[in-house]
Amino acid sequence: MTRKKKTRSLSRIHNVKTGNIKKLKREAGADRQTGKRVKNKVKSAYEKFLEANPEAKEQLRKDQAKAEASARKKEADKAEAKVKPEKRERERDDSGDLFDQFERNNKQDDMY
Repeated sequence: MTRKKKTRSLSRIHNVKTGNIKKLKREAGADRQTGKRVKNKVKSAYEKFLEANPEAKEQLRKDQAKAEASARKKEADKAEAKVKPEKRERERDDSGDLFDQFERNNKQDDMY
């Protein structure tokens, strides 16, 4: 028996890309998911807008700087808020010696 000659390829039937991987990657172009250092990266509409408008780019930088400053300030405020209550507790607990603290907290109902 002889084999029947192949008449169609995968790419014709299913639109599957077949061939050399490097060639296919080159044809596809740069992927948006890759890093910043890639040559010929496809730019988004927003990136194109920023290139066309330098004033908008400067405004973006200012807004980012303000956001970072406010975030740092909030973190510093939280850190200070945590430190202050601890100092108050220490001052309250340090008043008197250990026996005085025991008598203040001692309840007759708790005794067995």
